[in-house]
Amino acid sequence: MISQKLFNSSILKSETAVTLWLTAAIFAASAEPIIVKLGYAAGVQPLQALVLKNCFAAAVVLLLTRKFVWVGKEQLPRLGLLAFLLFSTNGLILLSLTLVPAVVVMTLVTTTPALVAIINSAMGRDKLTVKFWTGFALCLLGVILMLEVKSLAGNPLGILAVLASIITSSIYRVQMETATKTINPLVVSSYQFPINVLLCMPLMLFTPAISFEALKVGAIIGSGAALANVAFLSAMALIGSTRVSIISLLQRPLLLVLAIVVLNEPASPLQILGIILTIAGVQAAQVKRKQQTIHTVEAPAIEQPKQSEPACSGVR
Repeated sequence: MISQKLFNSSILKSETAVTLWLTAAIFAASAEPIIVKLGYAAGVQPLQALVLKNCFAAAVVLLLTRKFVWVGKEQLPRLGLLAFLLFSTNGLILLSLTLVPAVVVMTLVTTTPALVAIINSAMGRDKLTVKFWTGFALCLLGVILMLEVKSLAGNPLGILAVLASIITSSIYRVQMETATKTINPLVVSSYQFPINVLLCMPLMLFTPAISFEALKVGAIIGSGAALANVAFLSAMALIGSTRVSIISLLQRPLLLVLAIVVLNEPASPLQILGIILTIAGVQAAQVKRKQQTIHTVEAPAIEQPKQSEPACSGVR
């Protein structure tokens, strides 16, 4: 029997709650490129990072959601494809970080919301206005100013890997929105990383012996990825993949503000301007959703045994 809760997609009730929850989760995952780069410098290998990230994320996401239920053989291929897209995105990002600076990766992935918006517009979900593109342009400019990128030069293969990850991530987000409209987002999330652990099993044959440093990196980025995934999917069911992708751009200003306040690091005037532009852009880049008919998948009805009519009608 499939639980009726499987098809309840209303997890968060307002965009304010979504933004707060999503921002906290994004913050937890946003330091991944920096943690991975530090790990690589300490001798951690990309395969170690990929395998351990998925293993730790699977454990954390199951603890967070506690929603792992059998979805049925009709839904399993869809969730498997989504997990493969997520696995591909993670693998491509980890590969790119061995070839190009983290700042290049963080800058290029900023374009992901634009591709998500274009795909959703082509599918008839979103109406992209001048206001949206103006807000997105502000976000992109703000992120570039905060990163103080002087050049996007790097290994062509690394840049190609980042661009490929943007494509897989965009398809993942658009298709995930469809899935979370008909299946509880927590259930969807509970399948993603466990399936990715299965995909990692053949890679374990080629993974170097796990060091303590690799365990630390895997635990940190895996925990952050799990929290972000649960928040991301829950929010997506309510406000859509384009808007969620735009809100995710808040990760860089949050990190920079934390560095200024907690670590007492100086910020240049351009970085402060970048923070202001990004926050303003996220607020401005509103998406007009088109009316759509949602065909909700229903759980199979349970046939009740027929009861025989009583011989006497009793008191009427």
